[in-house]
Amino acid sequence: LRQNLVNLTADLDPKDIYDQLIEGGVFTFEDKERIDHEVTRADKARELISVLCRKGPRAFGVFRDALKPKYPH
Repeated sequence: LRQNLVNLTADLDPKDIYDQLIEGGVFTFEDKERIDHEVTRADKARELISVLCRKGPRAFGVFRDALKPKYPH
């Protein structure tokens, strides 16, 4: 994640994957609110990655699966 931080913050819109992350048990509604508190989309993406990095090893798989439909590259 950290290796791709620049690409992720440039491309990712967190609202596209919130539902999958919450449904997957990785994020809480409080995490979503914390991320949405940021002003720009890039800052929201950066905060999403920051929160995700603290969620443990299973979180990456849920994140990756959440990205596939809208971000196939």
